[in-house]
Amino acid sequence: MKETISILGCGWLGMPLGERLVKDGYSVRGSTTREEKLNSISDAGMEPYIIGLSPEPEGDIQSFLDTDILFINIPPGKGDGQPGFYLRQMQALVSGIEQARVKKIILISATSVYPQNNNEVTEEDAVRIESPFSDTAWLDIEALFSQHDDLKTTVLRFSGLIGGEYQPGRYFSGKELGGADDPVNMIHREDCLQIIEQIIAKNLFGEVFNASADEHPTRRQLYTRSCEIMGIEPPIFIDKPLPYRLVNCDKLKKALNYQFVYPDPLQALDV
Repeated sequence: MKETISILGCGWLGMPLGERLVKDGYSVRGSTTREEKLNSISDAGMEPYIIGLSPEPEGDIQSFLDTDILFINIPPGKGDGQPGFYLRQMQALVSGIEQARVKKIILISATSVYPQNNNEVTEEDAVRIESPFSDTAWLDIEALFSQHDDLKTTVLRFSGLIGGEYQPGRYFSGKELGGADDPVNMIHREDCLQIIEQIIAKNLFGEVFNASADEHPTRRQLYTRSCEIMGIEPPIFIDKPLPYRLVNCDKLKKALNYQFVYPDPLQALDV
């Protein structure tokens, strides 16, 4: 009998992941903070839950965590406006996990843990950098789970996300954008989904993996093409270089024997 999987956050990634896992034969629970989304989660074959972290858990968290694998994909937010809200959310979640059956975790993190020093970076190069979207560093969040003695956590550090309805160019249309010819790191949602499926199927827990497409187009190439697809004004590019990083994915590709469905982000924009 296949494992039970709980998906904390049925959004852009969590919803299609749940649909995939149901088709793979898993028993899946999906959470949302919005009551109007319960039907769509149920229609996808998942058991729906309303779960909030404010920062303390709200909803039937213990039933939700009575599972074999927990997938965590909650983006940082300001929450109550007090310092360290995201960290406090995750600390409260860990406290709930400690009272529950679940011991295997997949945590979605970000490649922003790496310095922008114009070099290639691997999983060992992470440093403590506070997120521009919150006052919490991703490494602090990762450590809550990866350094917990009773949990086997695999951390997936995704680079910039593309796919589905999401086009990155919409946020830069008509705006000045530096580092026009600097390389970017992106990954398509289809690759995200297949990587997660394979980690679960191969029971690869207790690991840290980068996940980023093989090729690195320039900012000018990526955002111009994205805006072309949407039929909107492209950014106003400034040639002055900016610091960047090149994310190396060799560890992931070797561990999973994985070949990217969309190795070229420019081609992936059209999908």
